[in-house]
Amino acid sequence: MVYLEINKSNYKKNGKDLVKELDHHLGSKHNKCFVLIFMEGCGPCNATRPEWKKMENVLNKDYLNRNDVIIASIDHQLAEGLKHLKSKPASFPTMRFITKSGEEVENYEDSNISNKDRTIDSFIDWVKLKSGENNISRSDKENYVDHKRHKTHKKRHLGGTRRKRGGKWSLKYKRSINCKRPRGFSQKQHCKYGRKK
Repeated sequence: MVYLEINKSNYKKNGKDLVKELDHHLGSKHNKCFVLIFMEGCGPCNATRPEWKKMENVLNKDYLNRNDVIIASIDHQLAEGLKHLKSKPASFPTMRFITKSGEEVENYEDSNISNKDRTIDSFIDWVKLKSGENNISRSDKENYVDHKRHKTHKKRHLGGTRRKRGGKWSLKYKRSINCKRPRGFSQKQHCKYGRKK
């Protein structure tokens, strides 16, 4: 597996042009490339990038120890220099599976995986599906399942905490909203639909 993280500060590293290296990988007919195109300062990009980076460690196992699987993240301005990226992204972040020299392209949102929540688990499922890695050894599968169980347990615990706090808005903030004079669209909607009478 080849992992590349390309941004404006590191795209030329030790005399190597990482953009050209990624373009070379995209141009190969046999490579299976998973590319995250991000924009600096974009909130959803900042949430997705750490989950994407985790794949470097989680997928660095024997069952994906292949040179034809490339996982890369690249700044959208640097991505304009990729010749084998046929179409520009419409929104950020954009995650694409590219193979056969750019002739076959699939967006992450259009994939056949059941859960597309932009977490490490959904990215792993997508990579395994598209790379044809269904033959996972028993120990790797057990580690992966344990990792998922731990994460699910953690989510349930956090979920209980969030409910007590009131979700996106704290209960203290919700109670402070004056429904006779709401400020802004969100508060008006909260007063109209969300407030329990």
